[in-house]
Amino acid sequence: MAEPQRRATGRALVPVAVLALVWGLNWPILKLGVTELPPLTFRGYTLAVAGLGLLAIARASGESIRVPRALWPLVVLLALFNITGWNGLVLFGVQQMPAGRSAILAYTMPVWATLVSLMVLHEPIGRRKALGLLLGMAGMLLLLGEDLATIERRPFAALMILGAAFIWACGTVLLRKHKPPLPQNTLTGWMMIVGWAPLAAVAPLLDPDWAARIPSLNATAWFAILYNIVLAGTIAHWAWFTIARTLPVAVSSLSSLPVPVVGVFAGMLVLGERPGWPEWAALALVVAALVAVMWPAGNKPPSTAPASPED
Repeated sequence: MAEPQRRATGRALVPVAVLALVWGLNWPILKLGVTELPPLTFRGYTLAVAGLGLLAIARASGESIRVPRALWPLVVLLALFNITGWNGLVLFGVQQMPAGRSAILAYTMPVWATLVSLMVLHEPIGRRKALGLLLGMAGMLLLLGEDLATIERRPFAALMILGAAFIWACGTVLLRKHKPPLPQNTLTGWMMIVGWAPLAAVAPLLDPDWAARIPSLNATAWFAILYNIVLAGTIAHWAWFTIARTLPVAVSSLSSLPVPVVGVFAGMLVLGERPGWPEWAALALVVAALVAVMWPAGNKPPSTAPASPED
């Protein structure tokens, strides 16, 4: 692997860790949020504010937040896939299924992204990436196996989450293909605001009292809203789109594999479940998948500590 690519992969470990913790912990928090509020109402309260936060960060960093007129159609297209489609479907699924198991279904995304990238980008997978994909998906299928009965009882929820995963995969490939020449925070902020607009337009149709709910929100709802604005909305979206723009699709999509594992364990902590052998085995498989995909070719893993972002 060339030196610049090796350094880019090393630096990607930081946003990968951010994603694993913030989005993984967010699955039970999402469950709490959509228990207190209808799904689109919940997203209507969070997405636009998080997008404005990213634009504020861009402005404070000296970046321009202006989008040239010629780029707006592309920004809208990316927003519809990465923000509107994903959020419009996944919350209806997590509302009806356990949070940890919902995360596992959602993160079948790497399979769809790899397949779509083969057709659209013609990116070679290679043996190490293919091995990482197989290991990671084996871990998720191991956890999913115990929930086949749940999926059979709730096909709508499972289809919503799988549909969200496929749409997100398409959005990841489109982002990698077009690479809009915009600062990262500017692009992500506008995508979140543009992607929020259709959800906010539909929310009052499903929940006529969506705006009047704010004064009566309890502490749980406020916690879920603020977490999804500051951490899951602003910081994690910066991390994800940084990865999606700078790494090949097969690597960037596989880098999200720790999220469902963290989500399962976070759901156990919040819901009082206890981990069994499938959870531990899945964790080992996902870690092995990350090593196979993220480690630079031709270098042996160090025997002491993992490489720092600057190595």
